[in-house]
Amino acid sequence: MKTTKRYTLNNNILELYVKKSPPIGRGFLLFLAFVMVALPILGMVLNFIDGNAFHFGYLMGLGLFTLVAFYFVRLFLWNTYGKEVIEIVDSTVSYYVDYHYFKGNQKVISYEGLTYSIVPIGFEEEQVGNLVISASESDYIESGVNMDISELVVLVEELERFGL
Repeated sequence: MKTTKRYTLNNNILELYVKKSPPIGRGFLLFLAFVMVALPILGMVLNFIDGNAFHFGYLMGLGLFTLVAFYFVRLFLWNTYGKEVIEIVDSTVSYYVDYHYFKGNQKVISYEGLTYSIVPIGFEEEQVGNLVISASESDYIESGVNMDISELVVLVEELERFGL
């Protein structure tokens, strides 16, 4: 099984890449997003054909289903292009999630000194974990990208070696 490096570290910017999910799963997410938008539109058209008048409930239904479709599109983008970007500059660390076509909310923490740790997740046999960057007990950033513990150990060593 071929393993690839799931992170890059350039100019104080750390990018952690999500492992792509199987194409069938990503295709199913897109299918669900399409269905969530198509169903209320089809319902409106069929009601108009039956001679019913337009009412505000159609817009409410379409809006609600579109929000659910947006969630499925976001899941698709995360599982296809997703990455987390962590920028360590002077005395601040900024973190955001990049979905390729849009970005998540940015979190910024100030620090005097940083500590890096690994939080194991899942079953012990899987040897998977997340990176945690701590400025204090209450100010920390925990990555959502699941990576092999061995790769995280190398990453932590690199971060400490470069003094980030």
